[in-house]
Amino acid sequence: MTEIPNSPSKEAVQAAARDAARADSDVIIRRYRAREPVSRIAADYGVTANWLGLRLVEWGVPRRHRHEAHALRRPAGHVFRGRSRRRSTAEVRAAQAQFTGDRADVTARYLAGTSITSLAREYQVSPVWITERLDCWDVPRRRRPGRDPAE
Repeated sequence: MTEIPNSPSKEAVQAAARDAARADSDVIIRRYRAREPVSRIAADYGVTANWLGLRLVEWGVPRRHRHEAHALRRPAGHVFRGRSRRRSTAEVRAAQAQFTGDRADVTARYLAGTSITSLAREYQVSPVWITERLDCWDVPRRRRPGRDPAE
């Protein structure tokens, strides 16, 4: 393997990255205390996460436990929160009133094969709420698809 003249060796590049990280120790400590992952900080400086973790210990910074990383993750519900705004109680009740007002149509469509989930999406109400309404209206319920009739 031939080396390009005047190009720094891998070791020299690694040493320069480590020197830069040591010089910016205050910034690294601040980022780590702001809950930024070691792996992300290390990637920005071109060093390994293990090397940077050892430097944090060397600099007297208490390390976070592994289980704390899970606490930093956004909860699953948060992922969907921004896609649609949360409805007020009045809006939910209005949607339920519309569903109840369309009782004959809803019952006929359900008996014709429209799923509860489809009706829930259309009227923007809970499938459980629709199930409760159908039970109150004495509409015979269908079995779930793929269920054995003997069950």
